[in-house]
Amino acid sequence: MIARILSGLVGALMLLNCLWWILDPATAAAGLAMPLLVGLESNSQIGDFTAFFFTAGLFACIGAYRAEHIWLYPTISLIGSAALFRSYAVIAHGSEPLVSTIVFEIVISAILILCVFLMKKTQ
Repeated sequence: MIARILSGLVGALMLLNCLWWILDPATAAAGLAMPLLVGLESNSQIGDFTAFFFTAGLFACIGAYRAEHIWLYPTISLIGSAALFRSYAVIAHGSEPLVSTIVFEIVISAILILCVFLMKKTQ
């Protein structure tokens, strides 16, 4: 039961971020320490971030609803790889680390991995 609640909360949080990108992309971008781009750039920025959060949220919510761990893997992959490639950007390209976001993504990924183990245990 705890796995369903945790993964459902993660899914709801991701879908809330998706909604922010739909309704107020400037505020959503600021929440990730970036400006909202203009022109064609904003189309990619809004579309890509909305798709990221929608997919992450949808699969976490499906996993929670169905109590099936297999649905959590896309969310783990998206959020975990975001932390990995943010870290890569720091090392390989000298970008400034957005530490709070990297830590958040690692924690969320770890929570979902725990949910996978808990769901597997009950199946």
